[in-house]
Amino acid sequence: MSIAAAQLHPGLAALLEGDFGRGYRMARAEREPLQLASLRDRFAALRGPIGALGRLADEQGLADITWLEDVVPLLFPHTVYKSYPLSFLEQGRFDRLTRWLDGLTTLDLSGFDSAGIDTIDDWVRRLDAQTELAVIHTFGTSGKLSFLPRTKAHTPLAVALNARAIRDFHGHGSGPDLLVERRPVISPSYRLGASSIARGMARMAQDYAGGLDQALFLYPDAWFSADVASLAGRIKAAEARGEMGQLQISPALLARRAEFAAREASRAEDMDRFFAEASRRFAGQDVFLFAVWPILFEWAEEGLQRGLRGLFGPGSVLTTGGGSKGRVLPPDYKDRIFEFLGFERHFEFFGMSELMANAPRCEAGHFHFPPLVVPFVLDPETGACLPRQGTHTGRLALMDLVPESYWGGFVTGDEVTLSGCDDVPCACGRTGPRLHPEIRRFSEARGGDDKINCAGAPEAHDRAVDFLLEQAR
Repeated sequence: MSIAAAQLHPGLAALLEGDFGRGYRMARAEREPLQLASLRDRFAALRGPIGALGRLADEQGLADITWLEDVVPLLFPHTVYKSYPLSFLEQGRFDRLTRWLDGLTTLDLSGFDSAGIDTIDDWVRRLDAQTELAVIHTFGTSGKLSFLPRTKAHTPLAVALNARAIRDFHGHGSGPDLLVERRPVISPSYRLGASSIARGMARMAQDYAGGLDQALFLYPDAWFSADVASLAGRIKAAEARGEMGQLQISPALLARRAEFAAREASRAEDMDRFFAEASRRFAGQDVFLFAVWPILFEWAEEGLQRGLRGLFGPGSVLTTGGGSKGRVLPPDYKDRIFEFLGFERHFEFFGMSELMANAPRCEAGHFHFPPLVVPFVLDPETGACLPRQGTHTGRLALMDLVPESYWGGFVTGDEVTLSGCDDVPCACGRTGPRLHPEIRRFSEARGGDDKINCAGAPEAHDRAVDFLLEQAR
């Protein structure tokens, strides 16, 4: 058994080590006992070390879990991983931020030295250097980023899960084994940073490509700044309140304006280099490519204007997701993307930073969860669990059975329709829980949002950099 699989319950580890695609075809009578056994193990191991979980269990009078539905009252709200006061960031109190994070993980952070830290990026990098954590941050529209206490062992496991889904989703061995068959890894984004995408792509460069010499990033040496991501959220919140003139920027972030100005000045040159390198080094080769649809379309349009068509080999693999997220794309945007890329094999996933095992989209348009994730649909008004049979629409809640050093159960901000918890198959023939394609944030219906999605994160990041540079003029 691999080190990655050893973190899972034996019955679920067998999927990672064998035919991962079998998990999308499991009958309920096989799937749910495995999930329940894993869930009971996770709850027993984590309720003591993670105080918030223990208190919640005590309040609910739960000492054990008998049915999958028993866990619903123990699912954290999706805001729990950003439940620290924003003043911790504004005042540079990274000692307090560390103590807050310490309460959400089994790792002992009491010896962490936060002296001299005045930016989120430096805090994350020092955690990387001094602890076993590899923190993941999200993108919050309030400026409060969620911080997930992932460990260094979690990133290769998430990358392995992605590879197994690609290899086996359409049948065991139907896709390439990216952990064995090395191929170049390409991403029109950042290599460095603590977002789930940056952490994942950096590891994919190692595990899929065999090293950075066979990888290509738009920004190979720049860090996707969590501080700028936080500023992007604060800008959006200030605009909504009409308070842009009151927005305060920390001196530490202002001191980095030269760094961001240099990157801004070289943006066109970086894009030219990226295209030239992609064509010179990897034209005609089978590659692994990741980007969300809006970025892919922009990249394809740039490439087609430069006369580039059929750039990569026909055996290449694209992973993507996120939809258009409000961006208006032409009806033929996918045709133009694949005309530029030179291949059509792609995997579209439903996922989020908080989730380690994502759900691939099938031929019928549904997103199928592997058995490593237990989805629930909750009544949006009462929070009660809706029946785990038939089709229901409500608030999505998830129990991620993968992480062993923090609690993977949380209630999302997404309104979804879920089918397949019973044995009624999808039109594609797979069984098990699946999301229908219509997914939206509950807050969107209420005139707001509480998260910058992955598709919009680079644009928000660039806009925040522009705003930061304007302060120097």
